[in-house]
Order: sequence, then C-alpha cells, then structure tokens
Amino acid sequence: MKRITFLCMLFVLLAFEVQAQISYVTPTGAGSFDGSSWANAFPGTSLQTAIDAANVGDEVWVAAGTYFTTTTINRNIAFSMRNGVTIYGSFSGTETLLSQRDLTNGLMSILSGEIGAAGINDNSYNVVYNQLLDATAIIDGFIIEYGNDDRNPTSSGNGLGGGIYNHGYNVGGSCHPTIRNILFRHNTASWGAGAFNNGFGGGNTQPTYINCVFTQNHALIEAGGMDSYGVGGTASPTVINTIFYENTAATNVGAMYAWGGNGGNCHPVLINCAFINNMALNGYGGAFIADNLDPSGGTSSGSCTVTLQNCIVWNNSATGVAPQFYIRGTGAQVFATHSDIDLTGQIAPHVISGVGTGNIDVNPMFLDMASGAGMDGIWMTNDDGLQLQNASPCIDVGDNTGVQATDILGNARIYNTTVDMGAYEFDGTTLSIENNIPELDFVIYPNPTSETVYLTFTASGENTVSVTLYDSTGRLIQTIVEEEKTSGIVNREIDVSTQKSGIYFLEIQTLQGKSVRKIIRN
Repeated sequence: MKRITFLCMLFVLLAFEVQAQISYVTPTGAGSFDGSSWANAFPGTSLQTAIDAANVGDEVWVAAGTYFTTTTINRNIAFSMRNGVTIYGSFSGTETLLSQRDLTNGLMSILSGEIGAAGINDNSYNVVYNQLLDATAIIDGFIIEYGNDDRNPTSSGNGLGGGIYNHGYNVGGSCHPTIRNILFRHNTASWGAGAFNNGFGGGNTQPTYINCVFTQNHALIEAGGMDSYGVGGTASPTVINTIFYENTAATNVGAMYAWGGNGGNCHPVLINCAFINNMALNGYGGAFIADNLDPSGGTSSGSCTVTLQNCIVWNNSATGVAPQFYIRGTGAQVFATHSDIDLTGQIAPHVISGVGTGNIDVNPMFLDMASGAGMDGIWMTNDDGLQLQNASPCIDVGDNTGVQATDILGNARIYNTTVDMGAYEFDGTTLSIENNIPELDFVIYPNPTSETVYLTFTASGENTVSVTLYDSTGRLIQTIVEEEKTSGIVNREIDVSTQKSGIYFLEIQTLQGKSVRKIIRN
C-alpha cells in the first residue's frame, strides 16, 4: 500500500512539473518584470529571454507594440523561435484566454529590425533567425518588418531572408517551423527578402506558412517575397491562405523563387494563395520561378515543381519574358488546378504542366486590386482590397481537398459547398464593403518613368477633380489638383523627378468615381 501511494504521488508531481506556462511580454514591462502576468510582464527588451526560458508546451504572449531585435547596433542579432514553444502576438494586454485575442482589427505586435537610424542600411540582417526547428515551433500574430541583409549572398546564410531566415543548411540541418498570421513588409535582402528557406547542401527545410501576407519586400538581386533554396538538399514549404502583393526584385522574380538543382529537391505547395502586382524590375518572372538548373548552368540534375491549388496569379510584371511565372532548367514544372492564372505572355516553356483541371484565365474581379490593404491601410481586416466581388468567376469553383477551416480573415473557408479561389472566402451576408464606385478610364504614360508622367482622361459635366500622388507606404507626396471645376478632356503633368526610385500610386477622383494606378519611378 505504501508503494502504491508513493507512485501516485510521483505521478501527480510529474504532471504538475510539465504543466504549460504562459509568459507575458509588453513593450515597457510592468510590476516585478518576471513575465508571470500582464501586471508583471517582461519588458520588450526581454522578449527573447522569455522565449529562451520557456519549456516545451509553454506559450509566450506578446502585447501590441514594437519589439526590436536588439538595443545595440549589432546587426547579427535576431529573434529566434524554439521547438515546443508557441509565440503569440497582438494581444491588447488584458486577455486571460487565447480565444479573447482579437485579430479583426489587424496585427498589432511588430518585430522590427530597425535598430539604427531610420532610412539607412544599418538594420538587423534578419528579424527572425531559425535553425534546428520542427513544426512545434510556432509564431502567430506578428508584423515582421525592416530586416535588411544587404550582404553579398552565400549559401551558408549571408544576404538571405531579411524578414525570416530558416537555416536548414548542410547535412544534418533542418528547419520546419509553423508560421501563422504574419505580415512580412518592408524587408530587404539580396535573395528572399521576406523569407528564405535554406536547405542547401544536404540540408532540409519544410516550413509551413498559413494566413500570411508578403508585401513591399525588395530583393537586391532576386525573390522579393520568399526564396526556397533546395540546391543539393530539400527546401519545400507549404503555403496556405497567403498573399504575395507588390514585392519587387532588382533583377528576376518579384515574389517567389523555388530552386532544386544539383540533385536537390524544391517542391513548394500553395493552397488558396494569391500573387498580385509583383514585379521583376530587370528580368523575368513577376510572380515566381520554378528552377532545377544546376548552379554550373549546364545540367539539370535536381527536381523542382511549384504546385498551385485554388490560387490566383494576376497582374504581375517583368521586363523580360514570362510576366507571371518562369520555368528554368530541364524538367522543372508548374502544376496548377482550380486556379485563376493570367497566361498573357506566357510562352513555352513557361506554361502549366499537366491537365490543369478547373483552371481559368479571366479577371478575378477583386474589390480593389490597387489597394490590397483596403482603405484603412491595414492588412487582414474586413476592407482588404483582394476580396472578391459578388460576380467574381473565382467564387465556388475551387477544390476542397486539404483546405483550411478558415480563410485569411478567420471566416469559414467554405461558405457554400465549394471553396473559392484566393485567400478570402466570399460571403455576401457578411462582406463589409462594396465596390460600388465606378472606375474611371484614363491614360498614363510613360510608365516606368524617371521624370514626368502625363495623365489624360475625360470628365463629363462639371466635376470636382482631385489628383493625388502617394508613395508605396501610403504617405501623401503631393496633391496635384484639388477641387477644380472642369469638364471634357483633362491633361495633367506629374513631376516625379525629385522622388526616389520605387513604386508610387496616382489616385484620380471626380464626382463620377475614382481610380488608382501604379507608377514606377526608375
């Protein structure tokens, strides 16, 4: 009897020891600063300390605010995830249950690499740096911004992944984190500015991205959004309910590069994703590339496939061939089913392989393709511009296999019996905005430009005309015309010669409606 009692007591003790704990973090901290509650939260400077101190099964809750990788000027310092630990962001700082966290107003916790003076190249190389992780390492509910790995790229990690770098490099290397509800913006790197998945040289990286947005990230060489590097190894991410929007690269591949040369494997699978308005500024493949060519350039001994299901690939651009996607090497392939893909200019070999069941090539009819984040400028809220209009051909035509239970906004993924294409599920009973403003027709040229843009449009009747120029962050540059009464043909000249090279938006509005066009400043 005594022995049985002892074993029972030991079992209770062990159960108590493995009970999951929550550590709380706010920008300034509070109380005793030990992370035991919101009232005693760790300060933001101790966020990594909280992560490192967590045990398997523990959670770190991070309140709204900005958290920098370091208080020093050491560009090598980054945040890191850990196996068995879930890092949740975007709390208001009063919640006692995870279900009380509200993401409907957008993500509110920012992980930033802006450690030096704003606007110059002294940022952290990577905002998040990961290695030797499995799928139990989870990050959820953050904005990741202003990483800048501007070093010359090396296979071992330099110049790769300004936002998040998953280091599965070399034999024995692995990195398979789960990355959910993350906005990657304003990151820079030589390759894979938003995210880089490195499985080079016998390594293995197979991360999962769910409900993410990659926007306005810029590659100094290639792949502004995400790069998966499986040359001589394996790099095969799974990407679900994720948007690649207005990412750029100085040469090829505006959004996503997939490379599986030298006997390696790269097989990204994308379900309910969208590639919109991405640009290769001096090369090919505005949206993505599938590449199995060996680095020597003479052979294709690796394997690379990009697989799309329920995706939309639209209005991407490149200065070279294949404005939407590019296939490089012998045997690389792009498979797509139940997807809306703009095939204009996609000449062989840059075409879809296989039967392409359910694919279409028609205007997806977004609410506002020129304003992906919507009027509030906040991604993952109810006015996002890449939601579908009620007449969209992308509604109820997808494949239900393997889809998430919810879309990128947390709404039910299958509203009727069949899933929609893209990251947003259309629900006419809950959609909070309508695209009921007619779009004006106007001509703008030359575009790209280095000096002056000429604008011509026709206004019927007496109108109040406003022509406004914004930069890519939504900052007002100038209002060219405001409250002018006019009718008939309107001609305007917009001088952009004093602006930095990059992307700008020109909005014209009259009583008849409005339209927004993108300008590229060389």
